[in-house]
Amino acid sequence: MRALSGREGKRILAYSVMRVVACVAIVILHTTNVAEMLYKDTISVTQDAVSLIVVYCMMWAVPCFVMVTGSLLLDPAKEIGIGKIFRSYLLRAAGALVLFGLVFRIIDCLMNGEEFSALTIADAFLKIFTGKSWSHLWYLYVLIGLYLLLPLYRSLIKKAEETEIRYVLIVMVIFLSILPLTKCFDLNSKFDLPISGIYTLYFLLGVAITRGTVRIPRIAAVLLFFLGLGATIAVGVIRFRYGIDALDPLISSYSSPFVVMQTVGIYSWIVGEAPGRGSNRLIEFLDENGFGIYLVHMIFLRLALRYFGIDPYTLGVWSFVLLVAGNLVLSCILTWMLRRIPGLKRVL
Repeated sequence: MRALSGREGKRILAYSVMRVVACVAIVILHTTNVAEMLYKDTISVTQDAVSLIVVYCMMWAVPCFVMVTGSLLLDPAKEIGIGKIFRSYLLRAAGALVLFGLVFRIIDCLMNGEEFSALTIADAFLKIFTGKSWSHLWYLYVLIGLYLLLPLYRSLIKKAEETEIRYVLIVMVIFLSILPLTKCFDLNSKFDLPISGIYTLYFLLGVAITRGTVRIPRIAAVLLFFLGLGATIAVGVIRFRYGIDALDPLISSYSSPFVVMQTVGIYSWIVGEAPGRGSNRLIEFLDENGFGIYLVHMIFLRLALRYFGIDPYTLGVWSFVLLVAGNLVLSCILTWMLRRIPGLKRVL
């Protein structure tokens, strides 16, 4: 899934690597999550718990995409006016949302045996507006929101001192990631930020790390990632072993401190400070098609698991591996073909 930016000039290879790794993680997350939802009533408690823990361990993927986008679009050296924001970034995100919102509604209509009519199209637009289309499109709504506030974020990065940026990031971590944990004790904190949202934190963290405002040595980044991963697994085991629902905010939310740890850790590990430019044909090819893979991979996933009734739990762990690998290959091929169609390349 591309960051919808950074086309000009030679690629920064580290960004491409980060997006490719995150794209694979997202397909793993969705494959496991959809399988768990569809076969929840027929699998064992252990299988259900392991599946959900795998999902939680992959939740750093989307925040990493947001961080790459922040690194690219908040770079003070770039000139990005409001006109360009609307012509390039917003147009592409909104176009992808409308196009695939319509496509997914048509697919549902065909697969469910519904009668196709003008009302089907109207219903598709209603689902797009209310966010009730296929669930993975939520990322596009986040992007649109970030793009709309991009001038504000760019002004902050350009004009604020490094100490002020660190202060804002610390405040965001406290209010957006730590304070919400009071829900574990059935307490809802009334303290909030006027402009709140965990994705704003990730957006700003991306450029803060690449500019060196936040410095995390590579070995520390690796440790931070695995510490967050280990904590997620440990809390997940305790949560499901003893049925402690109150622990859910610790592991099942993008605002979880453990997800923040994993995201910052793997991003600093792979991208780090002032990433250099480079070239790798395979990585670049996968990166170019990554956004399309994100959009279309759910089609193959639904076909395999829901409509063809493939049950990976009865086939064994290897079937999950084949589902992920096969989905990535098919989605990449389909995206490559769609990008050959005039006009679609601007969306994909």
